[in-house]
Amino acid sequence: MVAPAPHLTASPAATAPAIDVSNLSVRYRRNGAVSLSRVGLSIPDGQIVALIGTNGAGKSTLLRCLVRLIEPAEGAVTIGGTEVTGASRRTLRQVRQDVGFVFQRFHLIPRLTVFHNVVHGAMGRHGARCAWPLTAPHHVRAQAMEALDRVGLAPYAGRRVETLSGGQQQRVAIARMLMQQPRVILADEPVASLDPASANSVMDLMSAIAAERGVTVVVALHQIDLALRYADRVVALRDGAVQFDRAARDCDAAQLSSIYAEARP
Repeated sequence: MVAPAPHLTASPAATAPAIDVSNLSVRYRRNGAVSLSRVGLSIPDGQIVALIGTNGAGKSTLLRCLVRLIEPAEGAVTIGGTEVTGASRRTLRQVRQDVGFVFQRFHLIPRLTVFHNVVHGAMGRHGARCAWPLTAPHHVRAQAMEALDRVGLAPYAGRRVETLSGGQQQRVAIARMLMQQPRVILADEPVASLDPASANSVMDLMSAIAAERGVTVVVALHQIDLALRYADRVVALRDGAVQFDRAARDCDAAQLSSIYAEARP
């Protein structure tokens, strides 16, 4: 298990949190039903936070609200001290460049090579030149190979993505995300479709990257054992509201399982 980030014991006068969420609420447009209800979180730099809860609890909605892929009805979000809610398009684009998003569905281009997919990750920083490896700057191509080496897939650079296993494809997606050089990583059920060995491999990789680079990670998970093993902190959502928010070392499997048991009819 990754050691708790030192920021957990930092003084209140330390730097601003990596992510700050205040009274965040989301309602469905069609029927006005609540998806998030007055959620508040403050996440320091370098912390790994696991979001748990049943399907529909609000985990994915919260992650998407952080970068305004979903617009909140009310509340405020800041990332790295920059306000996200109400930000101009230019400011929002700058914020998103610092945030890497890892999805359950890998969103790779299957017929392109592993290397080509990873180079795409630099488009936010270097523009359309990185749409093709041959037109990407030399240092970007070098960084892409470094990212692939970091996720253990450098020998697969020339392979088409569609020929890889699910766990390998998720590692390609992580390598592509690393090309953004993010300060924050948001991961929405990144291991839900993977077998246990691949899931552990992907979580090992993300926790190692967080430790090496000091980035903040917020990951939505259903697997309680992974939440306890890799997270510094566990936040449970139920019906769009925070059910509890505790250090992982103060939680146990039975306690976290109750979040799912209580939701059953």
